[in-house]
Amino acid sequence: MRAVLRSPLVSLLLLLCAFEGAAAARTRLHRKSLVDRSPDEARVERVLQSLSLREKVGQLLLAYPQISKDGPVEAGGVLFVGPTLRKIHAAKVRIRSSRQRAHIPPFFAVDIEGGSFNRLNRYPSIKDLPLARDMAALEEPVVEAWGVRVGKAMRAVGLNMNLAPVFDVSSTGHMFRNGRSFSGDPEVVKKKATAFARGLMRAGVIAIGKHFPGYGDLDSDSDHEHATVDWDPERVRAQASVFRAADPFLGGVMMSNIVYSKFGPKPAILEPALVSLAHENGWITITDDVAIQALAEQIGAEREEVVRQAFLAGNDLILTTEPPDWSGGLDYFGIITRLAESDPKMAGQLDAAVRRVLRLKDRLGLLDKM
Repeated sequence: MRAVLRSPLVSLLLLLCAFEGAAAARTRLHRKSLVDRSPDEARVERVLQSLSLREKVGQLLLAYPQISKDGPVEAGGVLFVGPTLRKIHAAKVRIRSSRQRAHIPPFFAVDIEGGSFNRLNRYPSIKDLPLARDMAALEEPVVEAWGVRVGKAMRAVGLNMNLAPVFDVSSTGHMFRNGRSFSGDPEVVKKKATAFARGLMRAGVIAIGKHFPGYGDLDSDSDHEHATVDWDPERVRAQASVFRAADPFLGGVMMSNIVYSKFGPKPAILEPALVSLAHENGWITITDDVAIQALAEQIGAEREEVVRQAFLAGNDLILTTEPPDWSGGLDYFGIITRLAESDPKMAGQLDAAVRRVLRLKDRLGLLDKM
């Protein structure tokens, strides 16, 4: 047979194709490993021990993008809400800049559930993402495919954490009316919410289930009013078991603002027993927005006390819609630093929370170069 002579251009094209194929294979491997990958405990511990007290405290903050465009990014996570994703290119630039200015790569988080609860509804491939209630009527592979599509769109922008899906079992009430709940049937919620979370993880995005341990059929909107249920502990654990069904595909849970009176007089994000219930699965726990005034009013204290109690309850990420460097906002760094300095037990609790955050970041591959 005659040898086939290739021009330099053809050879270059073949080389590029091979390179792209290898890159795609590496991407597939990374995405697969996000589900199965275990954190490198030695690396996590090494990074933890290298951090100053202020850097440790920073890892506990999931905050609205800071005001400064050139100062160091100290928050462990950057939260995109409201208008921050209306201009996709600007969001990409902001994320890229924040990543470059951070010593520890941050989480870049958003909540994309479906329907009107879609912060990326300007992104073409997911602008028609159905509500959870509508996805419940779809087959599991289709729901998972939507999760993959959302995850890919997020990764294209630079986002790596979705504060979704909703695991609340609701056949009536607030979560049912707004379509954020998949169903009032716990088995349907388990299957469909898990499928969506699995799709996100396949695309390389951390899924955060909410609102732990469960909103149920409660009619109140806990973001704006006092919301209480008197469920016995068995019912609370039954609601929490819906989240546990998705264990391999969840990086953590967002705690609810509901008061579960059998566990104490405070909202779940401030009750140590309920935060510990979430930690049983090794998940990180994330508060809902601690900047809302309703939380402070519920406990009859100033907003600073909400942050203080959120840390004391054992939460790993304290979410706030205030920029961390806003002069009119709370001194989040100062509040938690003073607690950690006040008692060796508090310093140990800080380390435990930061360790959980770093373990999730390592699972996501954010610590690979550290």
